Amino acid sequence: MGMTYEQYWDGDSVLAKEYRKAEEIRNDKLNQQLWLQGMYIYEALCDVAPILRAFPKKGTKPHKYPTEPYPISQKERKQKSEQKEKLVAEKGKAMMEALMMKQKAPKPIKEEKEVSEYADNS
Repeated sequence: MGMTYEQYWDGDSVLAKEYRKAEEIRNDKLNQQLWLQGMYIYEALCDVAPILRAFPKKGTKPHKYPTEPYPISQKERKQKSEQKEKLVAEKGKAMMEALMMKQKAPKPIKEEKEVSEYADNS
């Protein structure tokens, strides 16, 4: 738990309670780290699973491993979601601009064929 003999027997009785709380916090933190490590291992195994089959189809490739770590804190999650929304908005904007440019582009003028006066009168 981290308390010395003197702290336990001669120190303030509240210290034992506080040390117990600190130990619980450390255990929770360690548990969270190990869980996160397990998630990374699980995802890595799922990413390579397609090529680990006995007879995979020709051209089967593993999935790409994430380029960024998982967001842990609320602040990181918020930044990640804002970043995702920004990317979606930029993609939509680029598509709309391409569509507008296509609409604005001068359309080729079809050449009108000369119709002779005698074509319909035969």
